[in-house]
Amino acid sequence: MNSITESLTFRVPLSPKSHALAEQFAKQQVSQKRAKEVYLNTLAVDIGQNFLDGLDFETNLENADCFNPVLRIAEDVADVIIPDLGVIEFRRVLPGETGFFIPEFVRENRLVYVAVGFDESLDFGDILGFVCLSDLTESNGYVSLEMLQPAENLLDYLMQLEAGRDFLLSDDPLAVEFRKAVEFHKVVEAETREKSLGLMAAALEVIYRQYPDDGGNWRGKGGKVLAGDLPAVGKVVEERMAVATRDEVGEVVVESKSVPRTTQKLAKQLLGKLKEIWG
Repeated sequence: MNSITESLTFRVPLSPKSHALAEQFAKQQVSQKRAKEVYLNTLAVDIGQNFLDGLDFETNLENADCFNPVLRIAEDVADVIIPDLGVIEFRRVLPGETGFFIPEFVRENRLVYVAVGFDESLDFGDILGFVCLSDLTESNGYVSLEMLQPAENLLDYLMQLEAGRDFLLSDDPLAVEFRKAVEFHKVVEAETREKSLGLMAAALEVIYRQYPDDGGNWRGKGGKVLAGDLPAVGKVVEERMAVATRDEVGEVVVESKSVPRTTQKLAKQLLGKLKEIWG
């Protein structure tokens, strides 16, 4: 275990190379405001990647949104991918700020949002804490620092999700049935699996955490997860609750999505197995 976890200070230094890359990306932007955001986002991602590397997690920046030059111009993104687990968003917090805002573009498909605090010198960044996507469904997109879980808890949370993901990818008959079910519902496509499996594990984990003894919720809530009802922040949640289509005269028709009983039964069995793993 390296110095990051040994000291529990979670302070990550920034090298001249980090600043050089941040400056390179910033120069590609069309406004000073956007250039500053991209500069800080690039530093936050560098801090986040080093932090995760220090926790012995493999990371992938090549496919991250923040390393896509088009998205970097159009969207406020600072993400790091953990392959076959999911995406972690690192949000900048400047001196005097008491929280951070989650842009609409990143209000879903993220496992957690990690606050990275900067001082005026930009010589280092502090990992201030994190909040799970599944705990932000009532949020308007703003996260107060008071809402954050301690940074040292992130390792345990990610390891828990890894254990759930490993089971979902295993040869256990229940896991095989799960993969057939989500393929049927077109939830996990091959090209997005590394971002989706962790989200499903996270969504099942919050159901287990809130209803550890089932209480009749494993079938209904778990079934919705298997059918693709994954967590998102604020307004995005409302948009996912119903699919609206317009007919030729402009009337809105709301379609409700029912979950087959077989999927609900599978969800209950999965949560029972995950309870053994997570308990």
